Amino acid sequence: MEAPHRGGMLSRKMDEDAARYTSSSAFDKEIFEATVYVNAAHIKALEKLGVIKHEESAEALKVLRSLLRDRPEIPQTAEDIHIFIESLVSKAVPAVGEMLALGKSRNDAVVAAVKLEAKRRIYALMKRIFEAVEELLNRSMIERDTLFPVYTHLQKAAPATFGFVLQSYGVRLLRSVLALNAALDACEECPLGSAAVAGTSIPIDRRYIAETLGFKKISVNALEATASRDFLIGLLSALLQTCIVLSSFAEEMVLYSSEEFGVLSMPEEFSATSSIMPQKRNPVVAEIMRTKTAELLGLLTSVTLILTRQPSGYNLDLQQTTPKLWKAVEEVDESIKLLTKIVKSVEVVRTKALEACGPPTAAVEVANTLSMEKGVGFRTAHQIAAKISKSLASKTLDQERLNEIFREHGLEPLKIEEVLSMMDPVKAVSRYVVDGSANPVKVAEANLLLLSEVRSYKNDIQLRSKDLSDVLERLLG
Repeated sequence: MEAPHRGGMLSRKMDEDAARYTSSSAFDKEIFEATVYVNAAHIKALEKLGVIKHEESAEALKVLRSLLRDRPEIPQTAEDIHIFIESLVSKAVPAVGEMLALGKSRNDAVVAAVKLEAKRRIYALMKRIFEAVEELLNRSMIERDTLFPVYTHLQKAAPATFGFVLQSYGVRLLRSVLALNAALDACEECPLGSAAVAGTSIPIDRRYIAETLGFKKISVNALEATASRDFLIGLLSALLQTCIVLSSFAEEMVLYSSEEFGVLSMPEEFSATSSIMPQKRNPVVAEIMRTKTAELLGLLTSVTLILTRQPSGYNLDLQQTTPKLWKAVEEVDESIKLLTKIVKSVEVVRTKALEACGPPTAAVEVANTLSMEKGVGFRTAHQIAAKISKSLASKTLDQERLNEIFREHGLEPLKIEEVLSMMDPVKAVSRYVVDGSANPVKVAEANLLLLSEVRSYKNDIQLRSKDLSDVLERLLG
């Protein structure tokens, strides 16, 4: 398809290979609907300005409605979706097609379409992440008493509960979706009316267009509005933050379901077996989930490098950035969906988890008790607890060895039963008293507060998403 604007400056048809090479038609389908809406808003603004008649505007809007319904394929040789839609409108309503680029460039139109589509997709993704957070917190409530070890440096650090671990991921995912919400604010600036680079002499009502498309405000500088893609960096960074949480969760699923740890059992629906080793149960879904951080980082890096050393003003390099955002959203969406399913069905191997929480995992409780109840300085108590732990590990702890440890520090020995009771995992977990701890009561309290927050955030996003849908429906209704 020959671009209708080519005949003025350029006398020869563009080389077909060059046309395909520079065309954005292959990924413009991602902003097809948004671009239709952008053109509809511009047509209404032109009618408001008195440039086109109401009857012509109504006919052109009817054409745009049919495009949403029929979704014609963009030819590979089309320069881009903007020229494609302009050509279709021109064929049906020549008077409107002739004026469709008045006061509007592809430069401001594409940013508007990308921001519009980004809002729609991110709203949908945020709702899915909120559902994952709810699933984590609900399962956390169920498993708040289920003993489970927690680690530092991949060494058993303290007894906790599986509910406590799940809650930690709920908190992290909630934080990442709030970061995504904050990044989305940059998509509330409408660039339309900025035209190609410096604004326009056509007195188009920018605020009217912004309201018609559901934007909260207009951009303040035409040069920045048309050429900046900084908002993509913010969105991709927040998506990367989400993937880091996904990767950490996936890593624990892989590790803890291995024979070496054996405290979790991955559901068969999310596992595979070896083609030649029949004993294998491979956590393949979690393994793929781990890769998403690298993939998102690659997309973010790609966009960052494309934007690097760009002079102000639009350059065609910029068209290569937005497909990275759609890919990133898709990757996170699929991973979040699978995380939610895994959370529902993963099982704790309770005997192994309890064993992992047993003495000396709660050795710090010996030190804490000696300090708080016996008046022993914590560093001395810490040394005593360490020696007890070492003896437990080497299976040499008996009453005689325990007496030696205490006497080395000038203290009256305790009974071995009393010391082992301090490290009993159930008792240790119940002794945690601070807010945010693994005590099942504290886990339940925190879950209730978090679930209330999630419901509030979720309702807000649902309302914003519905408001945008209603605005766009009225635009072509």
